[in-house]
Amino acid sequence: MTAPAHHRATAVEQFRRDGFANAGAVLPPEAVARLKEGAVRLIAAFTDEGLRADDYWNFPVEGDERPVLYRVHNLEKQDWSPERELLHREELAELAAAFVGGPVVPTAYALVLKEPYRAAEVPWHRDRVNVGPHTVCNLSICLDDAGPQNGCLEAVPGSHLLPDDAEVPEVRASGPVVAVPAREGDVVVHDVRLVHGSGQNTNGAWRRTIVIEYADPAAPPAP
Repeated sequence: MTAPAHHRATAVEQFRRDGFANAGAVLPPEAVARLKEGAVRLIAAFTDEGLRADDYWNFPVEGDERPVLYRVHNLEKQDWSPERELLHREELAELAAAFVGGPVVPTAYALVLKEPYRAAEVPWHRDRVNVGPHTVCNLSICLDDAGPQNGCLEAVPGSHLLPDDAEVPEVRASGPVVAVPAREGDVVVHDVRLVHGSGQNTNGAWRRTIVIEYADPAAPPAP
């Protein structure tokens, strides 16, 4: 069920103030379920079938023959039809346009993974700063419940408004650091200028998220 209009308005207000917001459910449950099924197949191609490709980002673990998959990049180019077509749902572009405040175009797609017990922290960072605040956002479609125990998004509110040269470690240390929990099917939106990261997955539950970057057509591309 799509989040009501008043919830979206509140989320947009929070996004502009804090740089992030949980917009609630946007896609119907059956679409989220199909995306999750497609994500499971993509992961299995790596873990069970031995697929290795440049778009399957992973890291080795000492003493373990199994590398840890943490991202499938260029998701729109992967072999997972028909679920792949769900990336282009009109509801997602409309949501991004509400947050950016005008027309948007999708500019990047990825599946971001936190495998139970083996996932690493995502270092604190800003996605990019070659754009102004509120012009480029990431929509994270949550395929699982997410909280601090399995590595949900953490961020410093308002850090998207800081100068381009703000030092990420200093911003994080100054805080406050806020966790952004979500339920399966929720869409979490954040400004690409936001100082953010995420912790390890320690509770045995997957955290799988489809991330789509949407940008004002006039915004410069990612460097």
